[in-house]
Amino acid sequence: MENPVGKIAVPVARFVAILCGYGVLILSFAITVEIVGRKFFGFSLQGIDDIGGYALAIAAAVGASYTMAMRGHTRIDVFLIRMPAFWQAVLNAVAMVTLAGFAVFALYRGEDVLSESIEFRSVATNPLQTPLWIPQATWLFGVGLFAVFASAYAAHSLYLLVADRRRLNRLYGPATAKDEVDAELEARKEEGR
Repeated sequence: MENPVGKIAVPVARFVAILCGYGVLILSFAITVEIVGRKFFGFSLQGIDDIGGYALAIAAAVGASYTMAMRGHTRIDVFLIRMPAFWQAVLNAVAMVTLAGFAVFALYRGEDVLSESIEFRSVATNPLQTPLWIPQATWLFGVGLFAVFASAYAAHSLYLLVADRRRLNRLYGPATAKDEVDAELEARKEEGR
């Protein structure tokens, strides 16, 4: 039984993560040109290291939403698996709500930073003089995606806490070895199509 929130979140997260991956790939080519240019030809593509920093921040934000959609965030379940199913359900719901709270707070604070950068027309202190709203807005998009996904998963987990605790534990508990094997088999089946 698939997670109804995941039916929407997974394709969106996968698409955005692939776009971000292509961006990182392009950046790696630019870094290669930078290294070869400096070493052998005495020229530099000014600002590649700064663009790399922006890309890292954006990839981290997008990666958080992708990991959320793919149920890949690390969970330490040493004690959780020894608890009664009721308490597992409560703690799984609390984990989802806490993660959503963090994501929404990050979005709120990130929006403040972006607003200030726009208001003061802030630019980076590098040779490119990048208007900071550009990388910050892109980063904030990733954080916003994470906040939306986390909030939707949290709301669904709270619903399941009342409606179906067993399903809550199955969908929002730490992934079991069987879950990971099934996901790998499903991915291989899709690759074979």
